[in-house]
Amino acid sequence: MGGSLTFLKSIIMDLLNQYILVRDYSVKICNDLKTEDYVVQPIVDVSPPKWHLGHTTWFFETFILLPNYLNYKVFDANYNYVFNSYYETVGARVIRTDRGNLSRPSVEDVYSYRTYVDEAMRSFLSKTNISQELHELIVLGLNHEQQHQELLITDIKYILGHNPLFPSIAIQLSEKEIFQTSQLFSIPEGVYEIGYNGNGFCFDNELNRHKVYLQSYEIQNSLVTNKEYLEFIEDGGYKNFRFWHAEGWDWVSKNNSKSPLYWHFIL
Repeated sequence: MGGSLTFLKSIIMDLLNQYILVRDYSVKICNDLKTEDYVVQPIVDVSPPKWHLGHTTWFFETFILLPNYLNYKVFDANYNYVFNSYYETVGARVIRTDRGNLSRPSVEDVYSYRTYVDEAMRSFLSKTNISQELHELIVLGLNHEQQHQELLITDIKYILGHNPLFPSIAIQLSEKEIFQTSQLFSIPEGVYEIGYNGNGFCFDNELNRHKVYLQSYEIQNSLVTNKEYLEFIEDGGYKNFRFWHAEGWDWVSKNNSKSPLYWHFIL
């Protein structure tokens, strides 16, 4: 019995460590932002960085702490309305197009909110033997925040990339693979299984595992560099439909696109 309890606490401590790492990385992404950068919403598909930080915090407060942590008190009752995204069952929400109007709560308030919830989560996980179901919900919350980290980076890039002064910040990605030499791998035609297969976390769109037939193809073991893509542009890549799927070529033609977003050529 004692050994089983120790094992359970070990799992919880691993979960707590993962929680701290994930939460800290969201803040790290925003380290170089100025206060004014946090509230900008130039288009409907971009959410202000401040909203991402608040929404991911709201998830843990609403779905973990409130139902499970005895005597937990919400940081601010208004935040359920401000930071809910699309969860109809937990109340009304600010519509997506209005997130840029949220000059309040302030950036300082949102960081205080994160600190408040993080301290409560640390206390909760340090003192509680959680169920398997609750463990899975927390893991879902961490993967949800990591999704928003991708959105944060994308949205910050859009916000600053459309500022006429072209401000720059340095975002240190958490994981990076560097290949010393670029190499093409040949994949033979055949039937392959795709989809998640395991006991860990996966998103619903990774299921169900199934078989697909693939023609033979080659794929490179490294990302395309800016230099390589510039060669593609200069070789007429945006003028020849043979390099595009129909939908992509239709978009290039309609928008008279000659390079990727954020590329600017000095004449």
